Amino acid sequence: MIRQLTGRSVLILFISLSGLLLGCAKDSGNDPDPQLDFREYKLFNYSSGSEAEAGSFRIDQLRDGNAKLTISLNEPYRQDGTAFDAVINTRDEADNELVFSYLGSVDGKSGKLVINPVVSSGSNLPVKYSDLIGKSGFYVKVMNGANVQARGEIK
Repeated sequence: MIRQLTGRSVLILFISLSGLLLGCAKDSGNDPDPQLDFREYKLFNYSSGSEAEAGSFRIDQLRDGNAKLTISLNEPYRQDGTAFDAVINTRDEADNELVFSYLGSVDGKSGKLVINPVVSSGSNLPVKYSDLIGKSGFYVKVMNGANVQARGEIK
């Protein structure tokens, strides 16, 4: 009886450990890797007529080569109960503003938004990190309705 109980206990322990190890699957390609590149940029608010630092955004290279974007608004530019639309924009030859990627809504209370991965609005496909940081004339814009809450250039 004791030997049988011990055998079952060992079997249960073995099955539990096997399940635990099988559950630890390889990480997806959507995780930032400290070995990979990233860029940090500042966001500015111009509503007072002069440039005021309103927060920052960071673009991380993911293991699969795609880009992750994190927006953080500074405390004075947050509004509890408000969601700010965020986009990556550029301009065409006629100086018309074009949406490259709709990022979603920045939470007004926390001032945070994380997009993993960044997706192109035109193709609905993930954007490669090297393509995003290599673009000229692209910028992140955080909108409060029709007003620009914050804006920052991707350089």
